Amino acid sequence: MALLGVVLVPDTLVAVAPGSVSGHVTIKRGRRDKKDRSNVLILVRGVPDSRPEPLAEPTVVDQTDKTFNPRLTVVPVGSTVDFPNNDRVFHNVFSVSRPATFDLGLYKSGTSKSVTFEQPGVVDVYCNIHPEMAAKVVVVDTEHYVVTGPDGAFTLDGIPPGTYTLVAWQAHGERYEGWVEVGAGKTTTLDIELREERWPHDRHTRKDGTPYGRYK
Repeated sequence: MALLGVVLVPDTLVAVAPGSVSGHVTIKRGRRDKKDRSNVLILVRGVPDSRPEPLAEPTVVDQTDKTFNPRLTVVPVGSTVDFPNNDRVFHNVFSVSRPATFDLGLYKSGTSKSVTFEQPGVVDVYCNIHPEMAAKVVVVDTEHYVVTGPDGAFTLDGIPPGTYTLVAWQAHGERYEGWVEVGAGKTTTLDIELREERWPHDRHTRKDGTPYGRYK
């Protein structure tokens, strides 16, 4: 007997609604809560087929007043970062980090050089002339990531149902890593508390391993 208006669909063809993860980050500095909770990287690991596309346009890390701005940059693997020199002095941007080792050489005011980051990880970036200049570029290999704003809120959408690892990372201080279960069409909510350490004066050497001399 024909069943009019009824269509049988195999289970393998039924779409499963993705879920979300949202919450807030609280940062402790000493005994007090820090008001500015920005620059905490939240990412979900272990999601199948989640390798991100590189950014279509380069991200800019400026050099002004002998400072890298911003001091923290997060990009998907394969993305390019520009390092323009907008000071009136020469700079030499370099890194000896395992995910990306590079030396952009000496370049003058008004010029720029670039690096394409092909491996995931944390890259410490310095200037070979000015030891006070330090920044971090974090290269991620998942599309499920976000960086918090001043209120510490975060939301990650479009995550297929499953159990994954959620990481909360900050440049200096504690990190959080724990399991998160994402349900179909549901939002999983969690609050994360981290303890921050002050940005130290980076005691690093020059690119050749020798101590810094006196530069102006």
